[in-house]
Amino acid sequence: MTNPLFELRKLLNPTHAEYIGVITSKNHPEYRVQIDGGTGPVLCTSGTQYNLGQRVFISNQTILRPAPITGMHSEIEV
Repeated sequence: MTNPLFELRKLLNPTHAEYIGVITSKNHPEYRVQIDGGTGPVLCTSGTQYNLGQRVFISNQTILRPAPITGMHSEIEV
């Protein structure tokens, strides 16, 4: 049996996947980010200024925080 409160929370607060990408164009607060994996550029916004070529985490067209410069990443289903 599913928890009705949990299902209601999922409807009211949907979660969005986080992606890692590289900033290819900047015009603060609008940035164009190329997501790792070969998809096209994504137009994102941010309250913090970032530099061209910087790797960042994005979710729902918002830059969340800087990403590590090197290292591996993996997809985890929760």
